[in-house]
Amino acid sequence: MKIMIRKMRVEDIEDVKRVDAVAWDELIKRAYPELPRMTSRTDEGILSYLHSDQDGAMVAVEERAGVVGSCFSHIWGKTGWVGPLSVLSSYQGMGVGKELLKSSLRYLEETGCSDIGLETYPEVPVSVGMYLRAGLRPEGMIVILGKALSDHKPSPPSTTVSIERLSKSSSEQRVLASVKQISDALNPGLDYSGEVALTKKFSFGDTLVAKHEGKVCGFSTVHTVMRRVDMAGSAVRCLGVMPGRGEAVLEELVSASEDLAAESGAPEMLIPVPGTRRSALDLLMSRGYVVTQTLERMMWMGSSGLMTSTGENLCSWSG
Repeated sequence: MKIMIRKMRVEDIEDVKRVDAVAWDELIKRAYPELPRMTSRTDEGILSYLHSDQDGAMVAVEERAGVVGSCFSHIWGKTGWVGPLSVLSSYQGMGVGKELLKSSLRYLEETGCSDIGLETYPEVPVSVGMYLRAGLRPEGMIVILGKALSDHKPSPPSTTVSIERLSKSSSEQRVLASVKQISDALNPGLDYSGEVALTKKFSFGDTLVAKHEGKVCGFSTVHTVMRRVDMAGSAVRCLGVMPGRGEAVLEELVSASEDLAAESGAPEMLIPVPGTRRSALDLLMSRGYVVTQTLERMMWMGSSGLMTSTGENLCSWSG
């Protein structure tokens, strides 16, 4: 049996969706049996990953069976991450996942990323073991917090922090420049502006920009359209607050993100928070959030700033 790793093509989308749905449904059933069955990703969801970095999207192809695995690479400035990585269960344990992973890691390094890693379920020892053997090291936990929005009531506007939506901004380039500046302040070389642009391009949601005393000091990119078929909800894709700006800005961004999600009709909001950010965890729990899931961030090289960032850097390397 010969398996080849090659770049993903647009014509692979249906096969990639099939492999992803089967592989992740089986994994979720083992790790989270109480959750509903995993549906397939939307065409827009797969295309957004391709547009994120088409040269870094890989498939594993078996001569007779066709596509049996897939993996995506993402570049946020000097930060690169891998995922999702999917392999059909009948081809697991044969080195397919390992080869896809190595191809993505090498690609990210060759493109100039200095901080490279991924996130995985800590409850799945086979995956954790594969990543450890590949040379990745655990960096810290990402806590996914969720809140039902059925009884949501818009918060009154702040007297000190103003919020602007990218969809209503007169200058998209100014917003993207601000997002890039805040990202770099959180972790040198990090750049979330590409994710902001993808969110707009594929109509996944909107980006909120916070200003204090006329200066941009934070942002929140919110997905109100999920990447899987028949999956309702809303999630913060990335949220950043400039170091030294305090909890007031974070709370206003969270509040505005909830307002945006509620307006879209989303039944819940999900926000990823590093386990080390006690103040952010306390703030969200005081607003009615509960822990829905945990992920382990693992690094192949460099650091994501998870343990050292002095500002609020809330995001997940998981799709």
